[in-house]
Amino acid sequence: MIRIGQALAAVAGFTVLAGMGTWLVNMPSSDIRGTWISPAYGQALKISTVQAQAYSITSISCYRERHFPAQLGLVHHLAGVTIEPSPTGINLHLDGALEPIPYVRADLPEACDDPMHRDTGAIHTFDVFWTAMNEHYPFFALHDVDWEDRRRFAPTSDVTSNDELAIQLQRAVEGLDDGHLTLSMGDQGDYSPSRQPKWLAETPQLTRSQLWDTAISNAGIKVEKTEGISVRYGLRPDGIGYIAIKEMEVQTGWGQSMHDATVEAFADVATALNDAKGLIVDVRYNPGGSDSVSMALAGFFTEESRTVFTKLAWEKPDFTMPFQATVAPVIGNTLSKPTVVLIGGLTGSAAEVFTLTLREFPHVTTMGSATSGGLSDVLDITLPNGWSVGLSAQKYVSLDGEVFEKDGIPADVQIPPNGELLLRGQDKTLSRALQYISDQVRAENGT
Repeated sequence: MIRIGQALAAVAGFTVLAGMGTWLVNMPSSDIRGTWISPAYGQALKISTVQAQAYSITSISCYRERHFPAQLGLVHHLAGVTIEPSPTGINLHLDGALEPIPYVRADLPEACDDPMHRDTGAIHTFDVFWTAMNEHYPFFALHDVDWEDRRRFAPTSDVTSNDELAIQLQRAVEGLDDGHLTLSMGDQGDYSPSRQPKWLAETPQLTRSQLWDTAISNAGIKVEKTEGISVRYGLRPDGIGYIAIKEMEVQTGWGQSMHDATVEAFADVATALNDAKGLIVDVRYNPGGSDSVSMALAGFFTEESRTVFTKLAWEKPDFTMPFQATVAPVIGNTLSKPTVVLIGGLTGSAAEVFTLTLREFPHVTTMGSATSGGLSDVLDITLPNGWSVGLSAQKYVSLDGEVFEKDGIPADVQIPPNGELLLRGQDKTLSRALQYISDQVRAENGT
């Protein structure tokens, strides 16, 4: 999950430290300088020879989120952000995202003329929040929510406390069971209307950490750890390899992309399990992270390049042209053998993108229960009082035309989780996966 709108936050700090020595080398070219709007992403850029400014916009608001020296070469090297010309304007590439964010040349909205871009009244803050959701959130019908009706929660006076306003915003999003929909409300805290899976709500003492400990202890392996990426793995005596991918995050080196860092970090895992007869890849409790990490990991499980899904952004009243996501093999480290991917209701975001990708491989079977149903990157819109709303603004579509937002990606082999058994340290889903792989291996060997 990439948080669109926050990606340039690190750029300001990086470029301030960069100094003036490389200024001329990194000065924006004439076809990049100017003002630019990305309608589908609620973003604007104003780029001059010396400074770049990034804005969060709706049809009724504009907030300058940050400004930084326009040393774009350094921005690319230090923060993983690239701005380059395109046939229709410019594209902004974020390290960790699969597709570029397109901008077209346009004047800034009049609201951007105010250098502070602030109106801290409660009424205007709610109006901007409602408008941001109305313009950029495509899934109201999916959740059976009448967004026009939610205007009734708007404050009637600017003499409204922050506590009252926070409650009004929370009431407005009630029923949108979306883990990527978040309200960040300063001292009033963060809030998401998403709901836990029923089995977890019935056993609230279970934590992700405990669930991972149970899974790994049931795998029957000598656990090996990786550097730079949260993966635990090992080879069982029966020749079945187990890989627990705990999150889709990776530590990057100086100027290193997430994709390259992931390939480097996971290479030892692929080497260690190269002789495995079959594999179990566990992402049941993986909350997500970066799509680039997911796709880099997926490249270890295929021997050929494949288009695996399409991705579209919401530009009301319809989605944009689709972006085709392709996974490329990691040459020399392929784990293309009978594989079970374990998934469940806590498999979220970029871990769902990983699942969406691997389910297209003929040697892969998914097992468990449906994923969380929150695949989109997060679009952040800043509100006039300094709060923000993060929302899903994209849809991922499988090769056979399915959209899994809200309901999640179903498993090929359905095994509902049992919280009570997990509390006792028993993992029936993993036991079933081990038996399934053993049966497949025996069938391939004709035994």
